[in-house]
Amino acid sequence: MIQLSKRLMAIHDLIPQNAILADVGTDHGLLIAKSIESGKVRKAYGLDIAKLPLSQAQKNIAKYDLNDCVELQLRNGLEGFEGDADCFVIAGMGAETIWDIILGYTFDKNDLIIIQSNTKNPWLRQKLSGAGFEIEDELFMFDRTIPTFIIKVSYSQNERILTDQEQIIGPILSRNKDVEYIKHLQQRRDKLQTIKQHDENLSHEFNVIQTYLEGSGAHE
Repeated sequence: MIQLSKRLMAIHDLIPQNAILADVGTDHGLLIAKSIESGKVRKAYGLDIAKLPLSQAQKNIAKYDLNDCVELQLRNGLEGFEGDADCFVIAGMGAETIWDIILGYTFDKNDLIIIQSNTKNPWLRQKLSGAGFEIEDELFMFDRTIPTFIIKVSYSQNERILTDQEQIIGPILSRNKDVEYIKHLQQRRDKLQTIKQHDENLSHEFNVIQTYLEGSGAHE
C-alpha cells in the first residue's frame, strides 16, 4: 500500500470518485499512484516544470505498474496542456504562482481544483470566488507543525465577492468550527495583537478573527 504524508492524504481524500486527474507540480508522482491504487482515479496526468522530479515520478509509476493510465509531461503549470482532466491538483506553491497557473488555463464548467497554497490564503479565496470558482470544501491541519490549508473549488462560473469573515476565516471553515483550527486562530490573534498597531491590514485581520472567535463561543 502506498503511503502518503498527512497533507497529501488529505488532498487525495478530496478527489472525487472516477476522476481524470491532472497533478500540477507532481514531484514524485505518489499522489497520482495512490489515487489510482485506491480506485478514485481512472486516468492521470503528472505535470512538472523540472526534469528531475518527472524522472522520479516515472520510476514510481513504473514501480506500481501504472504506465497504462498515467501520462507524465514536462510543462510549466498548465501551459499548453490539452488533456481531458476534470480534476486538478495544484499544491505546495505560493498563492501568486497558483493564481497565475489558474489564469493561464481555460477550465470547463464544473471542473474541480484542489488547491494547497503555502501563502496568502485569504487573498487567494477572494481571487477564486471573484473569478467564478465556488469554494466547495476547505480543510485545515497542522502538517509537521505547519498550518496548512486545502481548498476545493469548482468552476461554477458564478462570480461572488466574499465577506471579510469568509475571506479571512474561510466560508466553509468558519461554519465547521474545527477545534484544531480554532486553536490556530487563537494563536494568530495573539500574534497579531503584538504587531498590528502600525498596519491597517493586520489590524483588520485581528478584528475579524477576534469577532469570529467571540461569536463562535470558543474558549481560551
